[in-house]
Amino acid sequence: MIETAAQIYRKFLVAWVDAVRKHAVVVAAAAIVLALAAGLYVVTSIKIDTDTSDMLSRELPFRQNSIALSRAFPQYSDNILIVIDGENPDVADDAAKTLAAHLRKNTELFGEVFYPEGDAFFRRNGLLYLSEDKLSDLTNKLAQAQPLLGTLWRDPSLRGLFDVLELAMSESAKDSAASGFELNRVFDQMAATVEAQAGGRHGSLSWQELMAGADSDAGSLRRVIVIQPKVDFGSLQPAAKAISEIRRLARELHLDTAHGVRVRLTGSAPLEEEELKSVVDGLGIAGVLSLVLVIGLLFWGLRSTRMVFATLITLLVGLIWTAAFAVAAVEALNLISVAFAVLFIGLSVDFGIHFCLRYDEDVRAGMAHDRALAETATGVGGALGLSALAAAIGFFSFLPTDYIGLAELGLIAGAGMFIALFANFTVLPALLTVMPPKARARALAAPKAPFLSVFRRNGKWVVAAAGLLAIASAVALPRVTFDFDPLDLRDPHTESVSTLFDLMSASREGTYSITILAKNLEAADALAKRIGKLPGVDGTKTLSDVLPKNQVQKIETVGTAALFLSPAFMASDRDPPPDDAALAAAFAKFRADLAEYLTKAGGEAAA
Repeated sequence: MIETAAQIYRKFLVAWVDAVRKHAVVVAAAAIVLALAAGLYVVTSIKIDTDTSDMLSRELPFRQNSIALSRAFPQYSDNILIVIDGENPDVADDAAKTLAAHLRKNTELFGEVFYPEGDAFFRRNGLLYLSEDKLSDLTNKLAQAQPLLGTLWRDPSLRGLFDVLELAMSESAKDSAASGFELNRVFDQMAATVEAQAGGRHGSLSWQELMAGADSDAGSLRRVIVIQPKVDFGSLQPAAKAISEIRRLARELHLDTAHGVRVRLTGSAPLEEEELKSVVDGLGIAGVLSLVLVIGLLFWGLRSTRMVFATLITLLVGLIWTAAFAVAAVEALNLISVAFAVLFIGLSVDFGIHFCLRYDEDVRAGMAHDRALAETATGVGGALGLSALAAAIGFFSFLPTDYIGLAELGLIAGAGMFIALFANFTVLPALLTVMPPKARARALAAPKAPFLSVFRRNGKWVVAAAGLLAIASAVALPRVTFDFDPLDLRDPHTESVSTLFDLMSASREGTYSITILAKNLEAADALAKRIGKLPGVDGTKTLSDVLPKNQVQKIETVGTAALFLSPAFMASDRDPPPDDAALAAAFAKFRADLAEYLTKAGGEAAA
């Protein structure tokens, strides 16, 4: 029964190829016209979905939970994290506030712009997030510096700064701890700032470091702005406009290393943007490289320009037809399904090579064109049909998966195998008839293969070596490990990935977590308490963990400090800005007071 079906199939192929030969011009023209129409359909109707989350079925339970979470907290989806590192906390603050203010003005590209340190709530309540010891230490220093702060409040100019320093020197001469400043440290940082600017480098004085009395750690030099950009998942670069605008603003505002600032981008949007870029670049390189290699292989193997041209035209026509099927069959192509093009090129050209080589062999044997086509259809038709069917079954096996991207690739690539088979038994015979290859000499005896003869003469040694390699591989097999971290699939040298790793190294929290929605805070706290006891849980967090601890005591501390500090900022008679003459006089007085202070201080201060 199978043999009967095979005979019927071969007879059908012979009749089909012969009919194509008899109407070759019409078939070739119709194929090209159909390819042009299909190409126009693809260009006008193709849709791209670059949202990687949509490559998994929305019916999966975790996807349903993810969708619910996104609806409840939309600010956590498709974000851009702007990481700003400054040479000191003041520079970082100024850069972040300025950039955030400009971003908020562009409502067309940016939704919510969240800068924690600049947020009104944290500006008002931020002191409550300090530990009680740190808060007490800060308020003590501010209380000691109250006279200096009052002086600056009345005259916030260079003249006022000189007055503050003169007052600090006077108080320090009486009691080194009374001024609220470590004067040696103040003068060192002022000198470093002035010398840097005089040398053409960026330099600025950090009042936060001066008030803290210590150099800042890496965390205090960093600010993070979280942005929700407008994304277009119908584009190969969903967040490209938003990312470009952020970089343009950074350049325009001089937020660069030359001005003591470093701006980097990470977050889900930049990570996906760079991933998409690498995919597009990879597909482009793979497509061009595969096409070049295929053309070179065809010229080397077929040794006929006309057969190469006919094979390539058939390949191109089949690829366009398959692309049209893809556009019609799926709602939108995704990052996985677009790979059908590379698969089609690699597999479809095999059909053409087999057809042309068998046809060339029959022609060289002295057969006429019509007889050679018939013999080719009989000789390779069954093998190519079986190959196409086997490849299609392999691709169609992807269909049952919930990984939609892979399922769609299987559908398109599987159908593409039958399209490739049809094209190679229709378009290719027509083109070979319209432009038959030039007559060539009869086939010569098969060339010798000295490389293969070496293996034949040393068969036992080859088998023994293969066995030893198999044993060695089996011994090494238990050492093979599997890396479950998808971040390791990304290029660690790209900005978004390297910045993300930098943030992870500065925090004990990783990028992976389980998020659970609860009906209310009480339910969330109770669930977190139970989950936290599980052996596989490192820690839990709810909104309760965001609330400052010991607020009553801290508010009392802040209130006490306010009693000391408020009088310093109550003065309404603020001095007018000084003119050049007033500044020169203030500077001369400051130098004189400084010289007098150094004669009394001596030692380290004088140096």
